Amino acid sequence: MRAPDSLNPPKITRRQVVGIILGLAFCVALLAGLIHFIKTDIAEKRELLLKNPGYATGVITRVRRYKGRRVSVRYTVGGVEYSFRTRVPRMFLRTHAKGDTTAVIYAKSDPANATLKARLRPSTN
Repeated sequence: MRAPDSLNPPKITRRQVVGIILGLAFCVALLAGLIHFIKTDIAEKRELLLKNPGYATGVITRVRRYKGRRVSVRYTVGGVEYSFRTRVPRMFLRTHAKGDTTAVIYAKSDPANATLKARLRPSTN
């Protein structure tokens, strides 16, 4: 007596195995490229900020504790008001609240390009 087809799973062919391996290799390469792009972008922004930094005092206008800890900061350079949002560590949120002031570092060549002094940590290179 022959067993029903539902009990015998179909065999995986060599072509299917090669396709799965190539698909996984493509996904890994895509992920590695994305990580490299993000790290390079962060390094370029950091280099621009540290090349000729300007310092300002910013006011925290919004604090977000859920779905990623973020703050919105407003600061003024040369009479022009700028603002940005950035992620912050949990410790920063424990010591700062909406309306508090914080140190902002900006690029003198482009004052809209800024970050919190608390976020700028020593390079690991």
